[in-house]
Amino acid sequence: MTATVSPAAVQTWTPPSPGELLATAAAKSSATVADIETVLREVGITLPSPIPPHRHIKVLRLRVDGIKKTGEQINIDQRLDVGVWAIMHPSNSAGKTSLLEFLVWALRGRTRDLPNHVKAWVRRIAVDVTVSGQHVRVVINQDVSSGRPHVTAVLLSAGSEDQLLSATDGELRMLVSADGEEPVEQLIGVFMRESLGLDSTELWNRSGGLDGEGAAQVHGWPAYFGAFYLNPGGDKLLLGDVPGPLPAKLLELFIGIPYASLLTHLSAAKKRYTKSTNQAAHRADQDRTIRGQERAQWKQELEDIHRQLAGAQRTVNPLAEVALAAVDAALADLRAARDAFTAAEDAHQAAEQVWLLSEHRLMDARETEEARRVLGRLSPTCCSRCEMPFEPDRYNVERQDASCAVCTRPLPPLDPELTVARLAELEEQVRESRETLRQVKAHLDACAQRAAVAQRRHEAALMELNNVSVTRAFQAMRDLDLKAARLEGQLQATGSDDGGEPAQPNRSEQILHTFHSVVEGAVQEAAKHLFPDLNQHIVELAQTFGVADLDSVNIQRNGRINAVKDGAKTPFDDFSRGERLRMRIATVIAMLRISTRRGVASHPGLLLIDAVGAEEVTTEPGRRLIMALRDLAEELPALQIILTTATPPLIDGLLPNERIITNDGDHMF
Repeated sequence: MTATVSPAAVQTWTPPSPGELLATAAAKSSATVADIETVLREVGITLPSPIPPHRHIKVLRLRVDGIKKTGEQINIDQRLDVGVWAIMHPSNSAGKTSLLEFLVWALRGRTRDLPNHVKAWVRRIAVDVTVSGQHVRVVINQDVSSGRPHVTAVLLSAGSEDQLLSATDGELRMLVSADGEEPVEQLIGVFMRESLGLDSTELWNRSGGLDGEGAAQVHGWPAYFGAFYLNPGGDKLLLGDVPGPLPAKLLELFIGIPYASLLTHLSAAKKRYTKSTNQAAHRADQDRTIRGQERAQWKQELEDIHRQLAGAQRTVNPLAEVALAAVDAALADLRAARDAFTAAEDAHQAAEQVWLLSEHRLMDARETEEARRVLGRLSPTCCSRCEMPFEPDRYNVERQDASCAVCTRPLPPLDPELTVARLAELEEQVRESRETLRQVKAHLDACAQRAAVAQRRHEAALMELNNVSVTRAFQAMRDLDLKAARLEGQLQATGSDDGGEPAQPNRSEQILHTFHSVVEGAVQEAAKHLFPDLNQHIVELAQTFGVADLDSVNIQRNGRINAVKDGAKTPFDDFSRGERLRMRIATVIAMLRISTRRGVASHPGLLLIDAVGAEEVTTEPGRRLIMALRDLAEELPALQIILTTATPPLIDGLLPNERIITNDGDHMF
């Protein structure tokens, strides 16, 4: 089967580079590229390449060992390859879905529809698989000896497919292991997701978080696996098993829209900022309300205090006012005297330091002059270190050339008058500093005396105040004054009654919003170029698969399928159960075809389909579907489809016998 869309028409545009996104956002936000990168680092976002990594999954072998409750042994060893494979048995509950679920358990990390009693039979599952060029064996072991199943897993690595298929576990390199159902699921999920270059998808949940006010919900490998293991016909989700916006995100991701995953992270980060801003605004409103109530209470208290003060002032004895004024004046004099004494102490210390320094300078000059006189009379005859005698004519040379007989350097000129003048100058400095020190000391003593007098005056004023009969009334007035001052300070510190200035917008949040809009524009531009081709491919494939009367499909980025059947708009929910399954298959195959023709492998090329033909009234639509899948496998040689069916006529003559997994008994195993 050949599509009518030419490869050249699939991509007539070039996605912007990360640098171009940054430059565009910088121009729109009046920020620098470095500013934007800083904001992205703050929210833990790294810019990806617009070219998706090569993704490919190829299942090579499935082995299952176990024991049924009846004691019957289970030994399954099935080789697999690319192309279409059918797990077929005419009976219901024969183990077709269980066989597919064994494979899902190893690839997904947990089963989806495996019955609990069948799961309890399993002792070991080993799946050999190539994941984006890595040859890996996933081994799951289950121990039920304690009465409760205990699951462990190990990942083993080989250098080639042949080595992986032929080697025992002990001959392969162990990569990592896990113990317990949750760790096993996490181990397989992280390995598969990172090997395929799939980042986690963050979708905002409005009621999430511990506070119930919204949080990012992270979806990983189990959610992505819904694009490989298709939902049954009765399900109303297009892709995956998580309702909401996730099916649309899977669509964007696996058609290879550049920056689709980046956009989900930016959206979650933007909403985290919005949540934080809203919570801060709510807290500010609460604070303003509480502050307004407090301010009203403080104002009322202040008015009451002013009334009490007015009444107290009318009853106070005038003598007490005089005594209180005398205390205040004495206290002011005491503070001034103490400040003057402190300044005089500092001046005295400084003058004392100057005097001591001048004394030291004079002493040094005198000692230097005495040493020069003594040492100048010395006439050594030998070296002080090696005791070797000097030449006889050294002192003659000294007298003739005025050079030292010991070190041979020129002798400094000696001016006795200059030395005497220098000493006289230093002696004068000593006398001046001593006189200054004496004057400063006298000032210090005077300040100390004034401080003592002021202290006595203050004490006498306090005693006089205590003798006034209305001292208690004045103390009460002072207490009221202090309360009034405290309330006035609180009112001033809490601003005005209008709640103050509104909070300024966060700069990082503004930059993030701008960058989000730039990336949103790039994703929309990519969707505008890719989605028309996707829609056309889906229509062609769905018609080939037997979806009757389908005229057109217009898939939106939100995951909604706007379909027209027989000229009428038809929601996806109104499709028949079999048609929904065909639409899912057509969508995934269309994504594969478009990404392949673009030169990128966005979808790993593995498709698991359960219960093909279960919804059909006749076998002919199912046969057309199998034939179309077989032709697609020839067109896309990396495609691997594994399906189950309980209708043998669906595949009779359409698939070679070696690609039909069946059993002549009552059960598959």
